[in-house]
Amino acid sequence: MIREDVKLNIGCGPTGLDGWLNFDWGVLPLFSKAPALRRLVIAMGLLSASYDTRWPKIKLVDIRRRFPLEDESVKFIYCSHVLEHFERWEALAILRECRRCLRQGGVMRVVVPDIRKLFSNYQSWVAAGQARAGRDFCRLWWGFDKDIAPGSVLGKLARRFVRDHAWNYDCEELDLLVKEAGFSKMTVCDCHQGALPDLDRLDIDGHKSHSIYVEIL
Repeated sequence: MIREDVKLNIGCGPTGLDGWLNFDWGVLPLFSKAPALRRLVIAMGLLSASYDTRWPKIKLVDIRRRFPLEDESVKFIYCSHVLEHFERWEALAILRECRRCLRQGGVMRVVVPDIRKLFSNYQSWVAAGQARAGRDFCRLWWGFDKDIAPGSVLGKLARRFVRDHAWNYDCEELDLLVKEAGFSKMTVCDCHQGALPDLDRLDIDGHKSHSIYVEIL
C-alpha cells in the first residue's frame, strides 16, 4: 500500500499552504480561527493590518511537545524562520521530533537567519554610508523593532504578541544542531531551490538577503 505523501509545515504562520499539514501555536494562530476577533484586535492597534489576511487551515500544535503524528509518517517537512525563536535546546528537541516523523527518503528544509549574512549586510550598509546601520542590524538580529518603546497600554499589550530571536546560527552551528538531532546530511540550498515541492510559494523573497537555506535527511 502506498502511503500518502504527507507534507508538514511547522510554525507556518499565515504563509502556510493548503495541501500541507500546517502546525502553529500561540495567539496569532488562534486569531486565524476567529476572523472577527482578529479584525477587532487589528482595529485596536494590537496587530498590524498585514495580519488581516486569509490563513490556511491550521492545526494548533505546540511543536515543543510530541507531534500528533506516527513515526516515519511524513515525506516533507518545511520549517522557515522558526527555530531561531526557541532556545537552542528547544530547537534540538523540535528537530529530534521532526526526525522521528520523517520517513525513509524524506527531506526536511530549514530556513533561519544566517549570522554571516547579517554581518555582511551590516558591513555593506556601513560602507555605503547608510544611516542607522547599527539599528537596522539589531532589528534583524532580534527579529523585530526592539528599540521602539511601547507608547501606551495597548502598545505594551501588543508587545506580548512578539516573539524575539532566542538564538541565531551560522552554517557550522546549524550543521552541528541537525547532526545532534539525528540527521545524517545537510545540504545548503538557494532560495526557491531544493527537493521540496511548492518552494516557489513557501520561500519568502524578503528572507533571502539574511537567511541560510538547508535541506537535511
